[in-house]
Amino acid sequence: MKSDYLLRVGEEIGIVKDNHRLLIIVAHSFVEMMVKTLIDHHNPGLKLSNHHQRLEKLRKEKVIDEFQFKLYDWFRELRNEAVHTPIFRLQDSCFNGLIGLVKKEQLGLNNFHNFSIKLIAELWNKNLGVLGSKYLSKYS
Repeated sequence: MKSDYLLRVGEEIGIVKDNHRLLIIVAHSFVEMMVKTLIDHHNPGLKLSNHHQRLEKLRKEKVIDEFQFKLYDWFRELRNEAVHTPIFRLQDSCFNGLIGLVKKEQLGLNNFHNFSIKLIAELWNKNLGVLGSKYLSKYS
């Protein structure tokens, strides 16, 4: 298997790193794609209508843990705000939902690019067996 897939994802994220709205949308698209892949793998044929339902199902089946659920559900809400707010500006207050869940030094505007990459890498690394077989041969 080729191992540069996550590097290529990082490059895609790098293209939009200076625009928080686009960074949120692009990074979330990778998370959502992986979550859907995990649902399809663990529940073939199951049709869930939205990302929140998929996250709930993965948590219920212990594919993701409570920490991951809270993290990705927060990110889902942030993505919804970025997409549906006409003039969106990421602010430090947007991270309030992660206080106590994530180390404070990882939060904030100045760290958001790296934080976005970590969100993707967390899901990727913990589900490499499923995700790697799906994406590495297809996109690397």
